[in-house]
This record gives sequence, structure tokens and C-alpha cells, in this order.
Amino acid sequence: MKEGQSDTINSNSYFPYPKEWLDAESEDIAESVRKWADNEVIAKRLQFREDLEHQMRTLAILAVDIGLHRLIWPEEIGGVGFPLPDASSTLVRAYEEIGRADPGIGYISAANIALAATLLEDQGIGGEMKKKMAAAFCDSEDVELFSLILPGLGDINAKSHRIVSGREVQAELQNEGNGWILRAERARPFNSGYNASMYGVLASLPEGLGFAVIEADKKGVERGELLKTTGLSASLNSDVSLRDVRLSDDAVAFVDESFYKRLSAWMRLLTGSIAVGSAIDVYRLVKDWADNRVIKGKGLLRDNPMDAAVLAQVAMDIVNSRLLIHNLARAMAKPGVFGIGGGDDIFILSGVISVRVLDDCMHAINRAMEMMGSAGYSKEWHVEKHWRDLKTMQVYLGGRTPVEMDVARYY
Repeated sequence: MKEGQSDTINSNSYFPYPKEWLDAESEDIAESVRKWADNEVIAKRLQFREDLEHQMRTLAILAVDIGLHRLIWPEEIGGVGFPLPDASSTLVRAYEEIGRADPGIGYISAANIALAATLLEDQGIGGEMKKKMAAAFCDSEDVELFSLILPGLGDINAKSHRIVSGREVQAELQNEGNGWILRAERARPFNSGYNASMYGVLASLPEGLGFAVIEADKKGVERGELLKTTGLSASLNSDVSLRDVRLSDDAVAFVDESFYKRLSAWMRLLTGSIAVGSAIDVYRLVKDWADNRVIKGKGLLRDNPMDAAVLAQVAMDIVNSRLLIHNLARAMAKPGVFGIGGGDDIFILSGVISVRVLDDCMHAINRAMEMMGSAGYSKEWHVEKHWRDLKTMQVYLGGRTPVEMDVARYY
């Protein structure tokens, strides 16, 4: 496909979603993000591809100029004021469009928004921490990258920490009377550990859990070497060690397990939306391929029954995934409509749906790559980058097995 080609699929008309859950302002936001995706990323893929400087510039346009990272913060502290959790459907539409452009950009943006949403919804977190975070999201002319250090699968070479939802907390907090000491050894962040400006750390306390916010240049913060990954090139990651990092009281909040579960639900909602958008762009690419290829001079590729069946499978995966992720957004906003409560119910539902959505979107991309043959693996067509990004995202989310264990415990 030639650079700058304007044959972009209007995802609103190709693949259905429940429009009654979005108002006109939400659709306007999605349209602004769609134009950003087409003009700033898709039209320039062959020129910039995985250029980090370009990715950060385009993220700044999205976060600051369009104002996506201010969207859910209250107006009195510099935000746009979209209310939570009702903004979940608005965010799904926006991140679908980001996923069409570059899942890596979407991934680091989603980590920022998921953290913001969880902090805002937690009534137990003090106003000072929220103001500090709001300033980073709303007042800065540059994008502040927040790296999340959350419970993971654990390190057999490190001492054991508290278990939260079957996952091991990677850091610990100790009260020093006039402040706190934060420690972690070779913790693996969810995103951007190598170049983040701030870290959000879920840490164990002697009794309970704490959430700490620290600047990357604070004494005791040590980053390891840049990790090599298959995809998500916008998210530069590394192990991070926290060696007796001293924090003031307003940098630490007391939280419980529900904080992690809600944060996980927001991340799964947004990454699932990114996956749907990624698959939609792949459909555009493989459809263009099939529309312009002739089989042995006897007809278009798309008219061959076997190839038509592949196109159908890709489309079906997208339809199913899109309806699922929009329903998850609605369930987070209106759990009673689905006959569920919050907390554990949303945590489990988000895990089940995100695993299914990622699996289906990966299946769609796999089928498209197989149909396109060597072109599916060619950088020129960009399908292989969507594959690498979504596969890497699956790994960082933990894959299927931890969610199966969550479901087993729940039911």
C-alpha cells in the first residue's frame, strides 16, 4: 500500500457497536482521534514506522493538543470533566481509533488513563496526591509518562512478597515516622520503565497495601538495561530497582486489593479496545490486498471461495470482539444493568472479555497474514507490526492462565 493512501475504513459503518451508549460529544472525540490516526500515523508509516521520536510527538498531539489525557480529570483541577465511570464507552471509541494507528502508542497512553481513572474513583485517596497527578496530566505541555509497577508472576530469585489476586507484589513500603521508605529489587514495570518520568508503585505494607508515586530522578531509583521486546516499540521498558527511596506522606496512599482489581479492569478495557482497532486496520489492509490481486488471470483474490472465507473469518472476529469490549465498558459504567456488582465481578468480567478479545483479534491477524503470504510479513504492509504489538501486549497482560486461575477462584 502506498504511503499516504486515504483508503481508510470507517469503523463506524463496517463493524457495529451500540451507539446509544455514546453521546454526540463522545463521537466528536472519536472523530478527532480518527483524524489524528489517519494524518499523523497511518499516512506516515513508511517514513517513520517505529521511530521513537515521532511516536512521542504524535502521543503529545493526542494527549495534549487533542486533550485525551485531560478527558476524565475534573474541570476544577484542569481537566475536561467527563464523568467516571460513564466515560468508559467514550474511551473505548477513542482507543479503538488509536489502535488502528499504533497499538504501542495506545498501550502507554492506556496505562496513564487507567491509572488516572482508578485514582479518581478511589474515594480513600487524598486530594493532595490527586492534585499532584492532575498537574502532571493536565498542566504539562509535554507528555508525562507514568510507569506502573504492579503485582506480577514473581521472581524465584527474590524474597517473597504479599500475594494480591494470585500475583506477587513487587515492592514494599516501610514507615519511618516522618515519611516512608520504598524498596524493590529488579521490579518489572507494566510499561515505560526505561524512560518514564514518574512511577506508580503498588507496594506491600506490614498490614495491607500502599500506592506510591515517585519521580524517576529521585535518589535510589535505578533502571536496568533496555529490555528487548517483539513489539510495542513506543514503550521502552527495563527492570527498576528502588533502593531505600524516601517518600513524604503525601506521596503514599493506603489502598486495598480492590484498587488493583479496578486498575486491572481499566487496563484490560483500554487494551482490548486497542486490539479491536488494530484488527480493524488489518482488515483494511487485507481487504485492499484481496481487492487488487488476480489469481492466475482468472479473477480477483476476494472472489475465490477460500480467500473469501478468510476475509469473513477476520470480519467475524472483529464483530465479536467489538461487541464484547463495548459491553464491558457498559458493564463498568452500569453494572446493575448486567445483574452484577462492582469489585470482583468487574475484575473477573474484564479478564474474561480481554482474554477473548485478544485471542480473537490475534486469530484475525494470523489469518490475514496467512492469506497475504510473504506480504503479510513485509514491513511495507504493516500487518506484521500489528501482530507483534498485540502479541507483546498479551505477554504483558499475563496471557490466559492467570485469568483462568482468577475465574477458578471466583466461581
